[in-house]
Amino acid sequence: MMLYRAILATGLAAYAPYAFARESLGGKKVGDWRGRFGLSPLPTFHGSVWIHGVSVGEVNAARPILEAIRREAPAVARVLSSSTAAGLGVAATVESADASVAFPFDLARPVERALTSLDPSLVLLTETEIWPLFLERCERRGVPVAIVNGRISARSFGRYRRARRWLARSLSRIALFAMQTEEDADRVRALGVPAGRIIVPGNVKFDVAVPEDSAMAQRVRAWARGRRVVVAGSTHEGEEAALLDAWQTLDPRPLLVIAPRRPERFDDVFRLLESRDVGARRSSGEGERDAVLLDSVGQLASVFAAADVAFIGGTLVPAGGHNPIEAWAHGVPTVFGPHVTNMRASAEAGLAAGAAIVAPTAADLAPALAALLSDDADRRTRSAAAAALVARHRGAARETARAVLALRKTA
Repeated sequence: MMLYRAILATGLAAYAPYAFARESLGGKKVGDWRGRFGLSPLPTFHGSVWIHGVSVGEVNAARPILEAIRREAPAVARVLSSSTAAGLGVAATVESADASVAFPFDLARPVERALTSLDPSLVLLTETEIWPLFLERCERRGVPVAIVNGRISARSFGRYRRARRWLARSLSRIALFAMQTEEDADRVRALGVPAGRIIVPGNVKFDVAVPEDSAMAQRVRAWARGRRVVVAGSTHEGEEAALLDAWQTLDPRPLLVIAPRRPERFDDVFRLLESRDVGARRSSGEGERDAVLLDSVGQLASVFAAADVAFIGGTLVPAGGHNPIEAWAHGVPTVFGPHVTNMRASAEAGLAAGAAIVAPTAADLAPALAALLSDDADRRTRSAAAAALVARHRGAARETARAVLALRKTA
């Protein structure tokens, strides 16, 4: 543990100047570093349930779990933490959380200060967040820790397996692993976790609450002026250009809404839109246009309500893909590329149900979009299949909440 702490402290000291310099040049925001170092005020609770999501995707996964915990144990305070600027921005909007805070760096002082102030009776870490010192300090205090909506990709599994001996002590400090799929459960077992500490409630993102018709969704419909709407969510560098290439071949041309995955790319993507001379606007700006940059974090899920078709980002480039379930919950059929390692189970379910189709290459994107936009009957069938798929897989959040609440530390 001493070696780990020394390596982490050295790494942070070396990384901090680079991170702040990058932010000052318009790059990725560093987030609440004061909070992560334990230098910002923290709320005070007694016996809270603390759930952590490293960034936007994990914070969104925490939403249905927090809502289920609120229903099952309404008197218990709920704290939501995140590590990134974007994640903290979304966390602040989660109504089922009593407070949102920056997750501490895995150093003794920030961790101890956070645990003392939040005084959790239970800590939940989404997907696969393993912080050795944090887990050790929770164990010292008798605070149970659970992994929720757990997932281990093939790439991560290879790394974890090579570090299995080093990870063993940390994994032993986790009381419960609530995994998304049987494959994820098998990987946890292969790392040495006893079967009795593993459950498979499913993917809690299927329990996402479908947002009411938001003001932004209404604005998107107004901008469309009766045209079809294609929403491209969580896009990565290289995908926006491919989308524009495909979109410019469509006739009639739909309204295109692009939501980049990272806020620091908003300006670059808008410059790309302007360079194509397509009539671009920011969602926060003025004007009636044909292509819209969604430049506010946390609004994508509600904008899917205005979509006829959705493209799921991180799939045309090898980023592993992002969550298609928010689109399906609105009954929106999706198109995604071949790179789906981070969403493989969801992708397979969507393809089997008819809620999704694959564009194997960027060149296949235009015909895939054209097919969905031009065939109203097929699109309606796929829309119904998407909504039914989400309804069929609901329930993981409630099962997860009941299982983890049974672990709570009692006074």
